[in-house]
Amino acid sequence: MDALGALGWAVVAAAVGCALVGGVLFAFSTFVMAGLRSVAPEIGAAAMASINRHATKVPFGSLLLVTTGLVTVLGVLAATRLGDAGMPLVLAGTVVYLVGGIGVTAAVNVPLNDRLEAADVAASTSGRWSGEASPSGGGSGGVRVRPSSPTAERDQVWQVFLGRWVAWNHVRTGACVVAALLLTLGLVTRLVG
Repeated sequence: MDALGALGWAVVAAAVGCALVGGVLFAFSTFVMAGLRSVAPEIGAAAMASINRHATKVPFGSLLLVTTGLVTVLGVLAATRLGDAGMPLVLAGTVVYLVGGIGVTAAVNVPLNDRLEAADVAASTSGRWSGEASPSGGGSGGVRVRPSSPTAERDQVWQVFLGRWVAWNHVRTGACVVAALLLTLGLVTRLVG
């Protein structure tokens, strides 16, 4: 432990945490979402809503929370030691993770998850209802026809979700991988420098 010191081990833990988070996100980008897309919308949407509810719990939710906390502390520490070997790379890694991983999650993926959850709950708790016209100021005559049921609305939300969520998940995946690499390079530079 003397060779690395507490700071070195913290960087190792943060790099491993970023890599693990990126690995989970990579699985979603490469095959989980493809599998959910290939089934009927009501099955895919319900499965994804259930996955999202479990993602915030142990162990993944804890991994995300601990990694984010550790990366934040390392970022502050690295910003105060930019003259030390490897610290600019550590700072860069923390910024990439916090902006590209956590920032994108909070700004894009979580709101999409929430919208899907609400649409799934509405579809599963209410019976079919017929379409109704609602004034919206758009369309022909200022009337927009709502989907004929909560199920149809959920299916529309699911289609939007598949495009946007997956695209931004690719960004999160890449950010986590790049952050892990930058943190590792920062540690190596610190050890050899």
